[in-house]
Amino acid sequence: MDELVTVIIPVYNMRGSITRCVDSVTSQIYTDLQIIIVDDGSTDGSGEVCDRLAEKDPRVEVIHQGNGGLSAARNAGIDKSSGVWIAFVDSDDFVSPYYIEDLITAAVRDDCDIAICRAVAVPEGSGETVPFRRVSLSQRITGREASIRHFGKDAIIFNMSWGRLYKARLWEGLRFPEGKINEDVFVSHALLYRAGHIAVTDAALYAYVQTCDSIMRSAFTARRLDLLDSWQEGVRFFDGAGEPDFAQIARRVYCCRGFDARCICKRLIPQEREVSGKLIARAAGAYREAKTIRAYADCTPVRALAYRLKLFLGRWCLPLYCLMFVRNRTYI
Repeated sequence: MDELVTVIIPVYNMRGSITRCVDSVTSQIYTDLQIIIVDDGSTDGSGEVCDRLAEKDPRVEVIHQGNGGLSAARNAGIDKSSGVWIAFVDSDDFVSPYYIEDLITAAVRDDCDIAICRAVAVPEGSGETVPFRRVSLSQRITGREASIRHFGKDAIIFNMSWGRLYKARLWEGLRFPEGKINEDVFVSHALLYRAGHIAVTDAALYAYVQTCDSIMRSAFTARRLDLLDSWQEGVRFFDGAGEPDFAQIARRVYCCRGFDARCICKRLIPQEREVSGKLIARAAGAYREAKTIRAYADCTPVRALAYRLKLFLGRWCLPLYCLMFVRNRTYI
């Protein structure tokens, strides 16, 4: 199992955490690594810290570029990668010493193109020992099954880019969209669908540090609505792939998320009238496409009927829809 793994670490103004992150990667039990740090125009001295870290380990390479955002940084790392496998670690997070070892073992053993682990949420500034957990169970599923599951309650498992190992070939012709947040969801449709099989492990090998200024923990703004574009991209992707069953599921989810967005925006940013008007038109268009669907590949006929009723409420009785399905949520 001597296959090169490229680990990509995007950095922007993370002087206080980048050393811990990189040290956790250079300390991996699995040593056949190419570690690419992408300094995305940092202004706090992070770039100089990255250069010093590279001097300590010949496996570490640093790319310095103008600030283009997380997607641009990850894309630069992918373009530079030489590994058979690719993994991502965000610069404010860190990983177990067995992160790569356990994921590549699960992937190779089960002949999978992607291996997934769980994350441990770590409060910012916490000095407590992280309860990492190695693999004891691994479920082997097809990429097609994962494509369906990522539209449902397992979305959080399948939509992240970190906490997993990818065969590099899955990224051929595919990159993160620049200028968007929730960039992971834009590419997850294609990555899962391209994979032959996926190993979903019970391991907790990734420490996700919950910073108070992260986009998802900050105040709700119209920028969060980028997530709607990502679900719409799922519709386009499966239409283009000639997968009508998957496209119908994607349309249902996109339509529901449109109604969710209307409820959340009405409650949290009522002053954004232009945003509200665009959401009304967008949700109405999504409903026109989804309302005629009578059956879905991921549920029973009774459940499909329930979805039709849910969509009907979203289109014609939004207050009741909000009360039943959205309530106090602040995410789409």
